[in-house]
Amino acid sequence: MYQGFPNVDGGTQENADSPLWEPTRIARLIAEGPIHRCLDDAAREELDGIAGLPEKVSGALENPKPLDVCMPVLNAVLAAQYYEIFEALQPPRAMAVYEPCVGASNPVILATEAYGGGHASYFTINLNRPLRGQLQAKIARLKTSIRIIEDNAQAALTHLKPQSCDAACFHHAVNDILQTAVSEPRGMDTTAVDWFPNERQMIEWLAEDTAAGRLEERGKPELMRIVEGAVRLVRPGGLLIFDHFNWQRFVGVDWFPWNLFYNLIPMTRQWIAESALPLSEVCLTGADPQWWMILRVNAR
Repeated sequence: MYQGFPNVDGGTQENADSPLWEPTRIARLIAEGPIHRCLDDAAREELDGIAGLPEKVSGALENPKPLDVCMPVLNAVLAAQYYEIFEALQPPRAMAVYEPCVGASNPVILATEAYGGGHASYFTINLNRPLRGQLQAKIARLKTSIRIIEDNAQAALTHLKPQSCDAACFHHAVNDILQTAVSEPRGMDTTAVDWFPNERQMIEWLAEDTAAGRLEERGKPELMRIVEGAVRLVRPGGLLIFDHFNWQRFVGVDWFPWNLFYNLIPMTRQWIAESALPLSEVCLTGADPQWWMILRVNAR
C-alpha cells in the first residue's frame, strides 16, 4: 500500500494539469521525436520496423508489464518516461545525472541525451564488467559526456563531489542492489558473473531472506547507504527518481517473490521516510506511486 512521507503530507503536487505519459504523445517521442533521434541506427531501424507501434506503446506503459511487450519498445518507452519527468520538473538542460547500478540499461542515458541535447553529463557506478561492456556498445554514438566508474555504488562519494549532480536516477535499481546484498555473502561474485543467467538464483536468495525476516538486516543497510550517498551528491532542489516494473508472467511463479517485487517502491519509500533524510516527495499526475517515486532534495 502507498504510504507518503509523514512530513510531506502525501507529497507536493506538481504539473497537475499535464498528466505524464499519454500514449499517443509517447509514441511520437519514440517514433520521430527526441528519443528516436537518440537511438543508434540498429535500434532505430528495429523500432521503425515494428507494426502497430501505438498499441505496443500503450502496453509498455501498463504495470505490471504484459507478456507481449518487446524490448526495443520497452526501452524506448522507459527513456520517454524519464524524459517527460525531466520536462515536467525542468532541471537545467546541461544537468549532471548520476545513476547507480546501471547494468546494461540505457533508458536514463537516452533521456539525459534527449533532454540536454548532448550538453548534459552522466555518471554511473557500474560494477558488473560484462554488463558494462554491453552498455558501452549501446551508448557509443551519444554526445552526452558519459563517465562509467567501476566500483561499488556505496563508494560514489570517493569519485564524485557532494552537491555536484542535479538528479540521481534509480532505474530498476532497488532490486539489483538488494539482490547483490544477499548474493555476495553467499559467495557469488556479482562483479564478474554473467548477470542474467544468474539472476534467478539471486532472486531465490532474496525470497529466502525475505521469508526468513532477514531483508532489513541484509538488504536495507546497503540500499540506504547508496540512497544516502545519492542525497549528498545531489544539489538542494535536485531530484532522486526511482522506478521499478514487474512482468505479468511472474504472477504465481513459485520461486518469484511477487509481493516483495510488487512493493519494492513502497517499501523503499517507507525506509527513506524513516531515515529523516532531507527529502520531499513530488507527486506528478500519471506517475503511479506503486511503481515510481520522485523526491526533491531539501535545503540543508
